[in-house]
Amino acid sequence: MSPDVARIWRRLEELASDHRARTPESYAFYPEFLRDHTLSLVDLTLDWSLQRLDQDVSRTLVKLSDATNLQEQLRRQFAGEIVNPTEQRAALHTALRDTPTSPENVNDQLRISRSELILFAVNVLTGHTKSFSGDAFTDVLHLGIGGSHLGQKLLCDALGSSRLNIHFLSNSQSKHVHDTLVDLNPAKTLVIVASKSFTTPETQQNFQHVGNWFAERTGRRDSLSSNLVLISSNASLMAGLPGKHFIVPEEVGGRYSVWSAMGLPVLLRLGSEQFEQLIQGANLIDQHVATAPSSENAAIMLALLAIWNTNFLATTSHAVLSYVAALRWLPGYLQQLEMESLGKSVTIDGDAVPHHTTSLTWGGEETDGQHAWHQWLHQGTHAFSADFIASTERKTQADVWTLANSLAQHHVTFFGHKDSVAPEKHIQGGHGSTLILLNSVNARTIGMLLALYEHKVACLGYLWNINPFDQWGVERGKVMADEINKALTDRNHKLSDALLNERVRKILPRQK
Repeated sequence: MSPDVARIWRRLEELASDHRARTPESYAFYPEFLRDHTLSLVDLTLDWSLQRLDQDVSRTLVKLSDATNLQEQLRRQFAGEIVNPTEQRAALHTALRDTPTSPENVNDQLRISRSELILFAVNVLTGHTKSFSGDAFTDVLHLGIGGSHLGQKLLCDALGSSRLNIHFLSNSQSKHVHDTLVDLNPAKTLVIVASKSFTTPETQQNFQHVGNWFAERTGRRDSLSSNLVLISSNASLMAGLPGKHFIVPEEVGGRYSVWSAMGLPVLLRLGSEQFEQLIQGANLIDQHVATAPSSENAAIMLALLAIWNTNFLATTSHAVLSYVAALRWLPGYLQQLEMESLGKSVTIDGDAVPHHTTSLTWGGEETDGQHAWHQWLHQGTHAFSADFIASTERKTQADVWTLANSLAQHHVTFFGHKDSVAPEKHIQGGHGSTLILLNSVNARTIGMLLALYEHKVACLGYLWNINPFDQWGVERGKVMADEINKALTDRNHKLSDALLNERVRKILPRQK
């Protein structure tokens, strides 16, 4: 931490001491304050006026951004320089949505790849590309997990409009596999296998299950070949396998990859016009983040608010509360985006991080959540922050009711409710939250929202001096699981860890 950053950090700690003691009523709200704590970006509005801060805190947070050279870090990312030092890679997901990235030949190649992807999707949608049976496809079975699954499922559920039905198979347990396949007809089903490394065990197991299912149902071992699409960064492992192959650049992380060939199920469900609108929405945010000053930059402000809440107001969880039914899978998508990217305890220099990094991200669909976790939010004892996501689009009275609920819950979260007569009705309040309003719910606005969160995550990585583009903590468990799997399937296999070996030996007799 540089001397300037350390000085600003100490100043924020001083300010936080005051704000932790303040009551919600002590905050002054006036037109200039509301104006300075709201940003409108085309069809998306960000309102952080109900955070536990004032103008002094806001200015000091912006100084922290400047002292860490955050905008220079973003410039390097957009320019295609190495920002993932542990893997010596750039982060090129913004280049997938036509945001200028150097060198120019990278952009050209990515545009060609997207044109090929769109052409394939159009041929499937129009029936020109057919199943082995000669039938047009009616269903798509997508095999993937994590970054090859969560964004795709979110977008297909939120925006689906084409004639194709998309089915997702991530878990490899037999009941899940059976329940997913039971009503599908292989003669009309396109199978997509999506795995960045092409080594993910669950996806490979499901690939094998589906191959066997095709052979059993059709009586032909080669029937899957004409119905198969493989998507990966690992061209060598795909080589020699049947089907149509699409390559994802190594510089595009799995959780940032829905804009790449990994987005094929989204393209098939939305159609090419809506998919292009999704890309355009993300591009709008890219352009904004690349050019707007810190105090007027939506992604930077979201990141600074997370720093304020996590490192200075001691919140340990962040709730994503979506009052947009189409975004019901958004919290699950953001759990991976934020916690896999920012769940780090070592800086890019290899030193221990001297403070907390990301909070627990959780949430769900509203207004269902008001009948579940809102009691904990309003009268529980834990500190938290939140994002309330709502739409101002009012087509029916139910839309008006939902918007009213989002505004009410956002208000009560900060101001609480005083009741001196009935203490069981008292709500402390004082929890900071941000309101994100979409003028409408469509491919462009959802593209804007997802890109905004991606950039928030990158900004937090740069502010905390950690790498938001690797995920080494995930890998150790996979290695151990492979060893344990060998012991569970071969009683003669001895594990090197004596305690673990003994535990497995006790489990083995229980297996049937």
